Amino acid sequence: MKKTGAFFAFATLILFTAFMGCKKDESEEMIDILTSKNWKFGMVDKNAATNPAGTNIYFAVPECEQDDIFTFRTDGTVLRAYGTKKCAGNDATNKTVNYSFDKQTRELTIDGVKYTVAEENKTQFKYFQVTPGTTGVNNTIYLLQ
Repeated sequence: MKKTGAFFAFATLILFTAFMGCKKDESEEMIDILTSKNWKFGMVDKNAATNPAGTNIYFAVPECEQDDIFTFRTDGTVLRAYGTKKCAGNDATNKTVNYSFDKQTRELTIDGVKYTVAEENKTQFKYFQVTPGTTGVNNTIYLLQ
């Protein structure tokens, strides 16, 4: 009987260790999602329930940027490939900038500009920037899909 109890205790310990050892930390999961595909600006929020509290406005994506593609790389850079629609006649075809993520604060920094991540999944990546407004604070929400 003691052998059976010891076996179950040992098996439970092994299973617990295996599950805890396989868990990724939050920044790895966010990075995995962000680097999993090429993204474009989203036009329609697929999950408004994850919006921050306060007055929210969505980034109005200019028509000339709607076909741009963003590729986040695991080396901390993001490549923006400008689409065929150009905002100015002499626009470059690509631009690479740095990005980082702080899992404690959920702060995403892209090319030195700080945002807060509100949602990340394979279909939508939502982040926002707090901006002072005339009637309080506004959140400008950006969508990548």
